[in-house]
Amino acid sequence: MFLSSLFVAFLPVLGAICDELANDDVRSGATSHASSTSRRYRHRKDHERISRSPARSGGRKTAPQTQANTDTSGNTTASVTPANTTVSPDSSTSAPVTPSDNSTAQQNSSTSASSTDVSDNSTASQSSNTSTVSTPVASGNAAAPAAVMGLDSSHLSHNGLSLGFLPDGGDAGGTRQTMADINSAVGQVSSVYGWYGQAVSGTLFDGAQLTAVIDDVKASGAVFQPAVMPVQGWKGLTSSDNSQAVAIAQVMKKFTDQGIPVWLRFAHEMNYYQTDGTYVGNAADFKAGWAAVAAACKSIAPDVKMWWTPNVASAENYAEYEPDDMSTVHLVGIDFYPKSLQTGKEFLDTMKPFHDKYAVDGRMFAIGETGLGYAGTPAERFSWLSQVTAARSEMKNYVSAAWFNYLKDYDYQIVSLKTPSLTSDLKTFLAT
Repeated sequence: MFLSSLFVAFLPVLGAICDELANDDVRSGATSHASSTSRRYRHRKDHERISRSPARSGGRKTAPQTQANTDTSGNTTASVTPANTTVSPDSSTSAPVTPSDNSTAQQNSSTSASSTDVSDNSTASQSSNTSTVSTPVASGNAAAPAAVMGLDSSHLSHNGLSLGFLPDGGDAGGTRQTMADINSAVGQVSSVYGWYGQAVSGTLFDGAQLTAVIDDVKASGAVFQPAVMPVQGWKGLTSSDNSQAVAIAQVMKKFTDQGIPVWLRFAHEMNYYQTDGTYVGNAADFKAGWAAVAAACKSIAPDVKMWWTPNVASAENYAEYEPDDMSTVHLVGIDFYPKSLQTGKEFLDTMKPFHDKYAVDGRMFAIGETGLGYAGTPAERFSWLSQVTAARSEMKNYVSAAWFNYLKDYDYQIVSLKTPSLTSDLKTFLAT
């Protein structure tokens, strides 16, 4: 009788053990899927390279660089460093950081924080170049969490994914747009605002292309996502000469000083642009430039989030270009313009392996720019947007996406000031 009672009591425990073994099998299968290699697609965007080229500002005299220094009491002072000299940011400026959840920045997602000094060595306290983030939300239908790297949960989103745009610059055949125009047309406030600026080697970066839109950025309330492109060389972006890195950080500080969240896409699509001549050099040059800019921002503009965004490629190519110190990376993402839509899973199949490998240790995943890589119909554009937003349910650290809203060699737009029906279609999409 005693043995019968003992057997009956043991049955629930045996069932729980079997269930756990089944769950382990499911998780193992997901990991196997995540290791698949994504396909390479690229749509050439000449406006990034030519239309906004700052070459017309060439010949500007090099000016002394003002560096912000923060003491342990939190007070900030300025010191002047002659141009073309190396700035060694003070590692004592690091401040404790509370890891955040859905952050698209270089951060740790766990509840314990570690910090990085300016020499890129990991230390016990984290740099103030990271901000508080909340725990990732896995459900694609959940509301976007508040204060994720500056994202506002009340702004434009779909399936819990924060959405925004790169407004048409009007310099590639389309009509100039402001974010105020887009927000008015859509009837909602965009979450993110992308823009381009070229940093020409040998000429200190003044950020004129970026500061030209600072009022529109500030009024929009969006997270600013500048893509700063180091063209014609890497002068001033090395460990021995960081003058260009300092200049870039000082421009970013103009935005953060006004309370604008900044995610810096430094040398975006580096793995593609070094093949077509837009950027020179090789992966080692990019890595040195990244390290210099990350260190300068940490010292001068510590609220800036560094965002690593290669062009869609193979896993091996991503690994070749990943920064040497991933603790300097707050956000990761891929720029992707599909050449066709066949399976309905192009986005997830391409992004998830990258997300699962790199959106870890507090780093968030975000799309810096996307659209169709061919002249598709409005219906095809919204089909792609549906893939872009639906993937969040499978990618827990995926927090935002920006649409390339240009009219140039063909129509990428999903918001048009001249075609109200297109904007109406977007509103219908957002309501579903």
